Amino acid sequence: MATKKNISLFKDRITKSSRKEMARELITAIDTGSNAVHKLLFGSTDIDEYSNHGNYKKGMHDYCSKLSGDSFTEKRLCRCMYYKNSNHGTECEACGYRDRFKVIGDYQIIDYEVPAFYYGDGIGEIDLVISDGADYYATEVKPYKNNKETLLRMIAEIMTYTDGYKEGVYKKAIAFFEKNCDDGSVTSQQREYDEKELETSELIKKADITVFRFEITGENEFRICRL
Repeated sequence: MATKKNISLFKDRITKSSRKEMARELITAIDTGSNAVHKLLFGSTDIDEYSNHGNYKKGMHDYCSKLSGDSFTEKRLCRCMYYKNSNHGTECEACGYRDRFKVIGDYQIIDYEVPAFYYGDGIGEIDLVISDGADYYATEVKPYKNNKETLLRMIAEIMTYTDGYKEGVYKKAIAFFEKNCDDGSVTSQQREYDEKELETSELIKKADITVFRFEITGENEFRICRL
């Protein structure tokens, strides 16, 4: 496989102190057009495509490789959330990790770790694909603890990972937990959403971002709610 090309990603330049200014920069690019958004997100208009390096089909995961160690990470959480609610849930029986949540309600998790359309250093993957049976939401997820990432960073991430996909393949979304499942405290993302700045509200609307919240309804059980 060829070496990934170094690029300058907008999402990696975001800091808490710069979020208002950078949110406005992204809004301006959206108003200008898709080419301006692409150039801002990647710092270039010449970006390699994932299809030149691999193939992927929806739901092609058929087993869990069980991430090593017991540390709580975003990747582990998303993988566990998928397998617990997939046709391969028996994989969970041999895994001692406890953060496996059953999904109830109208939305379901149907895929995880889906490659971005473009390929390069720092370009991540779509954490989860959430569906209501009609639409597919490419969703950037933040765990309920040990994470204080801003909503702007989440928005920039999912815009980066879905840029290039044909219209209608995925709707862009972000998702966060309402509360820390361990101590009941409000998560950083929920607090920011409740107190969100004008620029964040405008960006969510202009970028057509769906916001999901994971609401705990029982022990190791949650409902995906659209805000």
